[in-house]
Amino acid sequence: MPTLYEIATSLKNNQQTVVDAITCEAPILRDLPMEESSHGLWNIYESMNGVTGGDIVEQDAKLPTVGVESELKQTDLSIIGGEMEVGEDTARKLGGPAAYFARKATPVLRKTGMSAEHRILYTGFREFALQNNNVISAGGSAGTNYSILCVHYVPGEITGVYDAEGFGDGKTFDLAPIAGGNLYKNAEGKLVYGMRLKTYFGLQLANPDYVSAIVNCDIANDNESARTFPTAMMIDDLLVNAKAGQNTFIFCHPKVKSYLGSTCKLDRLSVQGNGFSTVIDAWNGVPIITSFNFDNGTEENVSL
Repeated sequence: MPTLYEIATSLKNNQQTVVDAITCEAPILRDLPMEESSHGLWNIYESMNGVTGGDIVEQDAKLPTVGVESELKQTDLSIIGGEMEVGEDTARKLGGPAAYFARKATPVLRKTGMSAEHRILYTGFREFALQNNNVISAGGSAGTNYSILCVHYVPGEITGVYDAEGFGDGKTFDLAPIAGGNLYKNAEGKLVYGMRLKTYFGLQLANPDYVSAIVNCDIANDNESARTFPTAMMIDDLLVNAKAGQNTFIFCHPKVKSYLGSTCKLDRLSVQGNGFSTVIDAWNGVPIITSFNFDNGTEENVSL
């Protein structure tokens, strides 16, 4: 499956600068596999509730009945976007609205990508794992926690979804002046110029077996007498709970990755020559991807 970044940079109206700005601080959003939606702004898919397979029987014996129980479900696409305004006088001082918006675009786009990724991590993957009880608690109880996610991308089941028709003009992200680029009165009655950023995006979560989580990971209060950070066995279980295989990733805050290396690798570390490192980039072959868009030790306790 192509990633969001690959799709965005392959269109005829290449928006390399825009896409780079949105994804530069959102690595998980950047590399999210994407599929076309079935019906524009929503995606219809078949969810299997149960499968009865065949079996080995004796010669001339009756064959078992096989079949699939399923139901149709729908994923609605959301919007990644926002509006930016500048006052008439400020725009004039800074060379006009076009020059102002061009100057402000990069930090605004970067923050947009970061906010979108935070939402994917927490209201998407983490909430999905919690809803389906595919979650482990590391024992933190002080409200200063982190989460660790394991996501197994599978076509048609765990993937991003986009509206191909929405890219009809060859642009992933539509940037357009509000009111045709003319002055207008905003909600506060001020005369302003405006710019709008918008694209349609969905996250399809159709199989609870492919997304798992460890919550209540408390680094600040972890100690030998009261462990509040995942053990190596918990990380192993995290992978098993997401049926880790190809296209599987562990997602966490950079501080979690660093502490994981210190606690789980240090006592097994073999130092060669002058080198010493507790860096850990994968767990049993599953890459660890970090993002600063995870909350930094401020997650509330989760009751399981």
